[in-house]
Amino acid sequence: MKKICLLDLNYTLVGNQRETRLIRPFSARMRAEEYRTDLIEKIRDDYVIIVTARPDYQMQETMENLYRKTGWKPQEWYFNDIDAQPPIFKESALRRFVFPKHGEAPEQYYAVESNPRTRAMYARHGICAAPYETFIKDGLVEVKKVPQEPQAEQLAFC
Repeated sequence: MKKICLLDLNYTLVGNQRETRLIRPFSARMRAEEYRTDLIEKIRDDYVIIVTARPDYQMQETMENLYRKTGWKPQEWYFNDIDAQPPIFKESALRRFVFPKHGEAPEQYYAVESNPRTRAMYARHGICAAPYETFIKDGLVEVKKVPQEPQAEQLAFC
């Protein structure tokens, strides 16, 4: 059975997010945005769902840009349709879209995620999550405690 990868976009799949995040208009940002092909290669054989805090009105242009630049697209994608902070939106997307379609069994999922608060949210659901650098270097490893984040004390093991 293929694993389901919950893939973060900003700061994870987008390799140059720090340099491009403030470029305006958005079309110029899309021209400058670069995607991590090593990450795509590592997750290509799994079922990939992009779950991003990027606003939903930027979804079409982002997905077209990703495909144009990499020749790859995930099986599903969910952009922030409730204008919430990343962990809030991503948990909402899990409950509204992902779990109803794929089930709640945590062992079928893993996440590649930049945001420590979002990784803590995934850990509360029993989903192993790692930032890009850790995932590329070591694969999935134990989710570490995040300082000053009480909800991050719950650990997920891979």
